[in-house]
Amino acid sequence: MAERQRPLDECPEDLLPGYVIGALDPDELEFVERHLALCARCRATATEVRRTAQLLAFFPPPQPVPARARRTLLARIRPASSPSLVAWLRRPAWILAIAASVLALLFGWQLAERDRTANQQAQQAIQADSQRRAVVQLLAQRDGLLIRLQGSGAARNAHGAIILDPSSNTALIAIEGLPRPATGQSYIVWLVRGQEYQQAGILPVDERGHAELFLSPRESLRTFDALAITLENSAQVSSPNGLPVALASLD
Repeated sequence: MAERQRPLDECPEDLLPGYVIGALDPDELEFVERHLALCARCRATATEVRRTAQLLAFFPPPQPVPARARRTLLARIRPASSPSLVAWLRRPAWILAIAASVLALLFGWQLAERDRTANQQAQQAIQADSQRRAVVQLLAQRDGLLIRLQGSGAARNAHGAIILDPSSNTALIAIEGLPRPATGQSYIVWLVRGQEYQQAGILPVDERGHAELFLSPRESLRTFDALAITLENSAQVSSPNGLPVALASLD
Protein backbone atom coordinates (compact mmCIF):
# COMPACT_ATOMS: atom_id res chain seq x y z
CA MET A 1 0.00 0.00 0.00
CA ALA A 2 1.02 3.61 -0.50
CA GLU A 3 1.37 4.09 3.23
CA ARG A 4 4.25 1.57 3.28
CA GLN A 5 6.27 3.81 1.00
CA ARG A 6 6.00 6.82 3.26
CA PRO A 7 9.07 7.88 5.16
CA LEU A 8 8.53 6.98 8.78
CA ASP A 9 9.15 10.58 9.81
CA GLU A 10 6.30 11.88 7.60
CA CYS A 11 3.28 12.86 9.71
CA PRO A 12 0.26 10.75 8.59
CA GLU A 13 -2.36 13.45 9.19
CA ASP A 14 -4.83 11.77 6.83
CA LEU A 15 -4.72 8.54 8.84
CA LEU A 16 -5.11 9.94 12.35
CA PRO A 17 -8.95 10.17 12.26
CA GLY A 18 -9.19 6.50 11.29
CA TYR A 19 -6.58 5.59 13.89
CA VAL A 20 -8.51 7.32 16.66
CA ILE A 21 -11.76 5.45 15.91
CA GLY A 22 -10.09 2.12 15.03
CA ALA A 23 -10.92 2.17 11.32
CA LEU A 24 -7.46 1.54 9.79
CA ASP A 25 -6.44 -1.64 8.00
CA PRO A 26 -3.53 -3.60 9.53
CA ASP A 27 -0.86 -2.04 7.31
CA GLU A 28 -2.05 1.50 7.99
CA LEU A 29 -2.31 0.77 11.70
CA GLU A 30 1.25 -0.56 11.81
CA PHE A 31 2.58 2.49 9.98
CA VAL A 32 0.77 4.96 12.25
CA GLU A 33 1.82 3.21 15.44
CA ARG A 34 5.45 3.07 14.32
CA HIS A 35 5.30 6.77 13.48
CA LEU A 36 3.65 7.67 16.79
CA ALA A 37 6.45 5.93 18.65
CA LEU A 38 8.83 8.47 17.10
CA CYS A 39 6.71 11.63 16.80
CA ALA A 40 5.65 13.50 19.93
CA ARG A 41 3.69 16.02 17.84
CA CYS A 42 1.42 13.37 16.33
CA ARG A 43 1.05 11.60 19.68
CA ALA A 44 -0.20 14.84 21.20
CA THR A 45 -2.53 15.41 18.26
CA ALA A 46 -3.97 11.89 18.46
CA THR A 47 -4.58 12.34 22.18
CA GLU A 48 -6.31 15.68 21.64
CA VAL A 49 -8.49 14.35 18.82
CA ARG A 50 -9.42 11.28 20.86
CA ARG A 51 -10.50 13.51 23.74
CA THR A 52 -12.56 15.64 21.37
CA ALA A 53 -14.24 12.58 19.88
CA GLN A 54 -15.04 11.18 23.32
CA LEU A 55 -16.39 14.53 24.43
CA LEU A 56 -18.68 15.09 21.44
CA ALA A 57 -19.58 11.61 20.25
CA PHE A 58 -22.91 11.39 22.06
CA PHE A 59 -25.35 14.24 21.72
CA PRO A 60 -28.60 14.68 23.66
CA PRO A 61 -31.73 15.91 21.85
CA PRO A 62 -31.72 19.63 21.07
CA GLN A 63 -33.10 21.78 23.85
CA PRO A 64 -35.14 24.98 23.56
CA VAL A 65 -33.21 28.15 24.35
CA PRO A 66 -35.01 30.65 26.61
CA ALA A 67 -35.40 34.26 25.45
CA ARG A 68 -32.32 36.40 26.00
CA ALA A 69 -32.58 39.35 28.33
CA ARG A 70 -30.22 41.62 30.17
CA ARG A 71 -29.28 40.30 33.61
CA THR A 72 -28.04 41.81 36.84
CA LEU A 73 -24.71 41.37 38.55
CA LEU A 74 -23.86 37.86 39.73
CA ALA A 75 -22.00 38.66 42.93
CA ARG A 76 -20.86 35.12 43.63
CA ILE A 77 -18.86 34.84 40.41
CA ARG A 78 -15.59 36.73 40.47
CA PRO A 79 -13.88 37.41 37.11
CA ALA A 80 -10.53 37.17 38.89
CA SER A 81 -11.15 33.48 39.55
CA SER A 82 -11.33 32.55 35.87
CA PRO A 83 -7.63 31.66 35.35
CA SER A 84 -8.00 28.75 37.76
CA LEU A 85 -11.04 27.41 35.90
CA VAL A 86 -10.14 27.76 32.24
CA ALA A 87 -7.15 27.61 29.90
CA TRP A 88 -7.16 29.07 26.39
CA LEU A 89 -5.81 26.80 23.70
CA ARG A 90 -5.30 27.99 20.12
CA ARG A 91 -4.99 24.98 17.84
CA PRO A 92 -3.47 24.92 14.34
CA ALA A 93 -6.12 24.54 11.65
CA TRP A 94 -4.93 21.04 10.67
CA ILE A 95 -5.56 19.73 14.18
CA LEU A 96 -9.10 21.10 14.16
CA ALA A 97 -9.64 19.68 10.68
CA ILE A 98 -8.62 16.20 11.90
CA ALA A 99 -11.03 16.56 14.83
CA ALA A 100 -13.76 17.52 12.39
CA SER A 101 -13.02 14.42 10.29
CA VAL A 102 -13.32 12.18 13.34
CA LEU A 103 -16.59 13.78 14.34
CA ALA A 104 -17.96 13.49 10.80
CA LEU A 105 -17.30 9.73 10.88
CA LEU A 106 -18.90 9.39 14.30
CA PHE A 107 -21.91 11.43 13.24
CA GLY A 108 -22.35 9.20 10.19
CA TRP A 109 -22.49 6.12 12.39
CA GLN A 110 -24.94 7.81 14.74
CA LEU A 111 -27.18 8.81 11.82
CA ALA A 112 -27.33 5.18 10.65
CA GLU A 113 -28.32 4.13 14.15
CA ARG A 114 -31.01 6.81 14.39
CA ASP A 115 -32.49 5.63 11.08
CA ARG A 116 -33.65 2.54 12.95
CA THR A 117 -35.63 4.55 15.50
CA ALA A 118 -39.37 5.19 15.46
CA ASN A 119 -40.89 7.60 12.95
CA GLN A 120 -41.90 10.09 15.63
CA GLN A 121 -38.21 10.75 16.34
CA ALA A 122 -37.33 11.61 12.75
CA GLN A 123 -37.82 15.36 13.03
CA GLN A 124 -35.80 15.46 16.23
CA ALA A 125 -32.97 13.60 14.49
CA ILE A 126 -33.00 16.07 11.59
CA GLN A 127 -32.71 18.99 13.99
CA ALA A 128 -29.90 17.30 15.88
CA ASP A 129 -28.04 16.53 12.66
CA SER A 130 -28.21 20.18 11.67
CA GLN A 131 -26.52 21.14 14.91
CA ARG A 132 -23.92 18.40 14.55
CA ARG A 133 -23.00 19.54 11.06
CA ALA A 134 -22.61 23.06 12.41
CA VAL A 135 -20.25 21.70 15.06
CA VAL A 136 -18.11 19.94 12.45
CA GLN A 137 -17.89 23.17 10.47
CA LEU A 138 -17.05 25.05 13.66
CA LEU A 139 -14.20 22.67 14.46
CA ALA A 140 -12.71 23.10 11.01
CA GLN A 141 -12.52 26.88 11.20
CA ARG A 142 -9.00 28.27 11.28
CA ASP A 143 -9.83 30.84 13.97
CA GLY A 144 -11.76 28.43 16.19
CA LEU A 145 -10.94 28.43 19.90
CA LEU A 146 -11.01 25.57 22.36
CA ILE A 147 -11.63 26.77 25.91
CA ARG A 148 -11.26 24.06 28.51
CA LEU A 149 -13.67 24.01 31.43
CA GLN A 150 -13.10 22.59 34.89
CA GLY A 151 -15.99 22.37 37.30
CA SER A 152 -15.99 23.93 40.75
CA GLY A 153 -17.89 23.54 43.99
CA ALA A 154 -20.44 20.72 43.82
CA ALA A 155 -19.34 20.07 40.22
CA ARG A 156 -15.59 20.04 40.90
CA ASN A 157 -15.18 16.65 39.16
CA ALA A 158 -16.77 17.87 35.94
CA HIS A 159 -14.61 18.75 32.96
CA GLY A 160 -15.22 19.79 29.39
CA ALA A 161 -14.76 22.51 26.84
CA ILE A 162 -16.27 25.38 24.93
CA ILE A 163 -15.58 25.23 21.20
CA LEU A 164 -16.01 28.76 19.90
CA ASP A 165 -15.98 30.11 16.34
CA PRO A 166 -16.01 33.92 16.33
CA SER A 167 -16.41 34.06 12.55
CA SER A 168 -19.84 32.36 12.64
CA ASN A 169 -20.74 33.60 16.14
CA THR A 170 -21.41 30.05 17.33
CA ALA A 171 -20.17 27.97 20.23
CA LEU A 172 -20.64 24.52 21.70
CA ILE A 173 -20.46 23.74 25.41
CA ALA A 174 -19.73 20.08 26.18
CA ILE A 175 -19.12 18.79 29.71
CA GLU A 176 -18.59 15.33 31.23
CA GLY A 177 -19.01 14.26 34.84
CA LEU A 178 -21.60 16.90 35.71
CA PRO A 179 -23.91 15.85 38.57
CA ARG A 180 -27.54 15.71 37.52
CA PRO A 181 -29.51 18.53 39.15
CA ALA A 182 -32.14 17.72 41.73
CA THR A 183 -35.80 17.84 40.77
CA GLY A 184 -36.76 21.44 40.09
CA GLN A 185 -33.16 22.58 39.65
CA SER A 186 -31.43 23.45 36.37
CA TYR A 187 -28.00 24.40 35.12
CA ILE A 188 -28.25 27.81 33.45
CA VAL A 189 -25.68 29.22 31.04
CA TRP A 190 -25.05 32.98 31.13
CA LEU A 191 -23.18 35.29 28.79
CA VAL A 192 -21.51 38.00 30.85
CA ARG A 193 -20.76 41.57 29.80
CA GLY A 194 -19.49 43.71 32.65
CA GLN A 195 -22.24 43.54 35.25
CA GLU A 196 -24.91 42.38 32.80
CA TYR A 197 -25.90 38.72 32.47
CA GLN A 198 -27.85 37.28 29.54
CA GLN A 199 -29.30 33.82 29.82
CA ALA A 200 -27.96 31.72 26.94
CA GLY A 201 -29.90 28.55 27.68
CA ILE A 202 -30.59 25.60 29.95
CA LEU A 203 -27.76 23.06 30.04
CA PRO A 204 -29.31 19.55 29.89
CA VAL A 205 -27.55 16.68 31.65
CA ASP A 206 -28.13 13.03 30.77
CA GLU A 207 -27.87 10.01 33.04
CA ARG A 208 -24.15 9.67 32.26
CA GLY A 209 -23.34 13.20 33.40
CA HIS A 210 -22.90 14.41 29.81
CA ALA A 211 -24.12 17.94 29.09
CA GLU A 212 -24.19 19.93 25.85
CA LEU A 213 -25.58 23.20 24.58
CA PHE A 214 -25.11 24.76 21.14
CA LEU A 215 -25.05 28.57 21.23
CA SER A 216 -25.82 31.01 18.43
CA PRO A 217 -26.58 34.28 20.25
CA ARG A 218 -28.11 37.31 18.59
CA GLU A 219 -25.28 39.50 19.79
CA SER A 220 -21.66 38.91 18.86
CA LEU A 221 -19.79 36.61 21.22
CA ARG A 222 -16.88 39.03 20.91
CA THR A 223 -18.86 41.60 22.92
CA PHE A 224 -19.05 39.36 26.02
CA ASP A 225 -16.42 39.08 28.72
CA ALA A 226 -17.19 35.62 30.07
CA LEU A 227 -19.48 32.60 30.09
CA ALA A 228 -20.83 31.35 33.41
CA ILE A 229 -22.81 28.27 34.43
CA THR A 230 -24.86 28.29 37.62
CA LEU A 231 -27.10 25.79 39.39
CA GLU A 232 -30.50 27.40 39.88
CA ASN A 233 -33.62 26.32 41.77
CA SER A 234 -35.77 27.20 38.76
CA ALA A 235 -35.28 27.26 35.00
CA GLN A 236 -37.27 30.49 34.88
CA VAL A 237 -34.88 32.63 36.91
CA SER A 238 -34.49 36.20 35.68
CA SER A 239 -31.03 36.65 37.22
CA PRO A 240 -28.20 34.31 38.30
CA ASN A 241 -28.70 33.61 41.98
CA GLY A 242 -27.43 30.04 42.31
CA LEU A 243 -24.00 28.63 42.97
CA PRO A 244 -21.51 28.86 40.09
CA VAL A 245 -20.24 25.56 38.71
CA ALA A 246 -17.95 26.95 35.98
CA LEU A 247 -16.72 30.27 34.60
CA ALA A 248 -14.75 30.91 31.40
CA SER A 249 -13.18 34.13 30.20
CA LEU A 250 -14.10 35.12 26.63
CA ASP A 251 -11.71 38.09 26.45
